[in-house]
Amino acid sequence: MDNKYIGKDRKRSEKEKLREMSIGEKAAYIWSYYNYHIIGGIAAAAVIISIAYSCSTRTETGLFVVWSANYLEHEEVEALKEKINERLFDHTSNETAEISLFFTNEDDPAFMINYYNRLMAMLTAGSIDVFIADMETMTSMSSREFIWPLDIVMNDIKVSDTALYEKIDNEASGILFGLDENNQTIEIMGIRVTDSPLIKALGYNMDRDIFFCMAISTQNPGRVTETLKLFFEIS
Repeated sequence: MDNKYIGKDRKRSEKEKLREMSIGEKAAYIWSYYNYHIIGGIAAAAVIISIAYSCSTRTETGLFVVWSANYLEHEEVEALKEKINERLFDHTSNETAEISLFFTNEDDPAFMINYYNRLMAMLTAGSIDVFIADMETMTSMSSREFIWPLDIVMNDIKVSDTALYEKIDNEASGILFGLDENNQTIEIMGIRVTDSPLIKALGYNMDRDIFFCMAISTQNPGRVTETLKLFFEIS
């Protein structure tokens, strides 16, 4: 007999068997023949659902802050992170602020090399948006061109809120550029936030001045602006 007819007869007999069975018998019959297929299908569906859920709930860094000033405890870092998140991201966003503590150690040359290599790698990747640094660190970062003048940020604030601009401008720290008196300019490289309303609200006790600076690598200047405003608007 032709193979194609044998196949049709087998299919017909399978259908007849199933037609005569009860629902429970059908389930047992199908399971006995297709259990590996069913298990494989369930496993594949579980993997797909897991991947889809992971992708939909995975958080992404929407603003990265490098803190290179007074040491902060974990709870203090989380408190600052929460304030920035409240300002920049709503409850439906999968983005979050990240804050990382970076500290130098001038007595350890190997540590300093690793420190600057790590910073350079992150800046090259465009990971860092904001530096919070003491005066010495800010000056060092400026000389290495790790930070960008805040003039654009300040102009944006001036346009949107003159009173807030004046408050922030009073805390501006400029660095002199140029070779002689004829072409020297002062550019705003940092904003002093030592006793700003946000720092006070968080209860931080700074034993030296700290400054808000914009990383040269930032791809989120608008968020840098909003974060700077947060330091002076919160009560």
